[in-house]
Amino acid sequence: GAGGVGIAAIHYARHRGARVMATAGSDTKRAFLRAMGVEHVFDSRSLAFADAVKAATGGAGVDVVLNSLGGEAMERSLGLLKPFGRFLELGKRDFYLDTPIGLRPMRRNISYFAVDADQLAANRPALARDVLMEIMAQVDAGALLPPPRRVFGFGEAAAAFRLMQN
Repeated sequence: GAGGVGIAAIHYARHRGARVMATAGSDTKRAFLRAMGVEHVFDSRSLAFADAVKAATGGAGVDVVLNSLGGEAMERSLGLLKPFGRFLELGKRDFYLDTPIGLRPMRRNISYFAVDADQLAANRPALARDVLMEIMAQVDAGALLPPPRRVFGFGEAAAAFRLMQN
């Protein structure tokens, strides 16, 4: 939740009136999410996040999962959905590895969506343009906040790449 996409998703979810829960892989990133006002923040490097989400929802689960975790963490996330929930898969690793997943969670009428912005731009450029124009209009109107940014000079390129790595 603490990367650019996660931050944007948190802002958008709040704009839509959603209660947000997020995961992050380090203490620093989890502290950042809490400072953003995210009430429930869990460790994405431990599978215990799934039990923690269940506990925080009184066992009910969630309506939407925005996922970039792979393997068993992805499967646990899939199991967090309420009936008729939506799973939005941003990660590509499991697609490229052709990782099998069980269909058992689908019995609850959940929907699984593979989201690849590269494919949207390449195959549906008009729709990609419309989506980006809508986002820009909401940012301009103040309804959505742009992700935080830090500007580096040309001579600071190495420092910029180090920051992105960390």
